[in-house]
Amino acid sequence: MFEDVLRSLASGEITIQEAEEKILSKFFERTNELMLDMERDKRQGFPEIVFALGKTKEQTIAAVEKFLERKGIAFVSGLDEEKKRELKDRFFGYVIKEAGRLVVLKRENTTLEKLNGKVGVITAGTSDVPFAEETSLILEELGVNVQKVYDAGVAGIHRSFYALSKTEDSDLLIVFAGMEGILPSLIASLTDLPVIAVPTPVGYGFGGEGLGALSTMLQTCVPGLVVVNIGNTVGAAAAAVRILRRIRKDG
Repeated sequence: MFEDVLRSLASGEITIQEAEEKILSKFFERTNELMLDMERDKRQGFPEIVFALGKTKEQTIAAVEKFLERKGIAFVSGLDEEKKRELKDRFFGYVIKEAGRLVVLKRENTTLEKLNGKVGVITAGTSDVPFAEETSLILEELGVNVQKVYDAGVAGIHRSFYALSKTEDSDLLIVFAGMEGILPSLIASLTDLPVIAVPTPVGYGFGGEGLGALSTMLQTCVPGLVVVNIGNTVGAAAAAVRILRRIRKDG
């Protein structure tokens, strides 16, 4: 990857500073305000996802342009409706998919390395579905087979057992819950599959906005339950990909 740069450096054609710039350019795309990690997918097995919250629409568009130019695909999270409209208008000629606050844009016929594996995605309630859909869209774009079972919370505990029965052939489970957040612990207590718990900002009163759910998940009695932060749909997808890649590597 760096042979041409090293040869040029060894022959004196370029300086050490120039060699450093050339090596960095293979990994990053830079503007005055952005440094985008173009090779994260090769290094970590999971692409950089542009986090739009806190960025201006100009910064967001600039980041998407760079990813589409170099990779043919761009993932953008944390979008509000105004920025979604801006992206759709600016990149109307691309394939665009959206779920919740997430948008995926790509050139026609762009394909990624397919990640074999099956992930069960379960939500406690219907209000958790937009978060589950964000994670599912990321996984599906990376070639993962996603099995969804929604509205399976413990208020009707027979639904929880039904959800587990429909996803028992998965490699791992991602469980989304707001309110008191007990569903991931229940599911993890009934299976030997890895379970990733995602607290959602769904609830009211004391512990609302995901704090009650996060506390419950962190205080679980079930050993081995993995918990991400409130609404961290990208983190849940990334954790799932790491597990699946390890499974595939181990054969």
